[in-house]
Amino acid sequence: MKIGILCAIPKEIHFFELLPNSGQRVGGRTFFKSKHPFHELIIVECGIGKVNSAMVSTILIQQFKCETLIFSGIAGGIDPDMKIGEVLIGEFLIQYDYGALKDGNIQVYRAGEIPMGLQKNKAEFVIDPQIKEIINTALPDVRMGTILTGDVFLQCQETRKELYEKFGAQAVEMEGGAIAQVAEQFGIPAIVVRCLSDLAGANGHNLSSTSLKKAAKNSFETVQSILNALL
Repeated sequence: MKIGILCAIPKEIHFFELLPNSGQRVGGRTFFKSKHPFHELIIVECGIGKVNSAMVSTILIQQFKCETLIFSGIAGGIDPDMKIGEVLIGEFLIQYDYGALKDGNIQVYRAGEIPMGLQKNKAEFVIDPQIKEIINTALPDVRMGTILTGDVFLQCQETRKELYEKFGAQAVEMEGGAIAQVAEQFGIPAIVVRCLSDLAGANGHNLSSTSLKKAAKNSFETVQSILNALL
């Protein structure tokens, strides 16, 4: 299978083995090949945010003909039951900053829909059921949950609490929901793997280089297990 793997920042892509002299520059990003016993991998540092991840997802699908997209990286935790270093796979992905602003509050709509009137669909993008079953079988102890995506680096404890109360989500980040949206448009599955590197603005839990590196490695190792299960 031809699989595109996205990371947002250098520390996330660091653990992947990129084949020398395989880099191909497209849209300001460098796409590398990587060896795997079962798959042909295209790995890229997409950059931060929804626009970057959507652009790179489209290139992976259209130009490199990838059949599945996987994101590997870190996230901020918003669920008080989760701990730093714990891995989460996105069963539901919501772009929490997309919708209609009214009386100082955002009414969240499904990204891509006209944010007016009654909502036609639920706001979340959902993992492919077959992929979910494969992951649950291969990694029964890995948690699946709701990941929020927005173009804001969250460093506010109060907002963290509000997001958890509103969505019951486990983590917040800046790329996954856009990748899921693009993948759905092209009719292919997307898997978003995140490891908590911090608690998204909670007092006393600042993002450190050590926790970031550990979280990136945990996510990478989970992705390797998923790749081995996707036959």
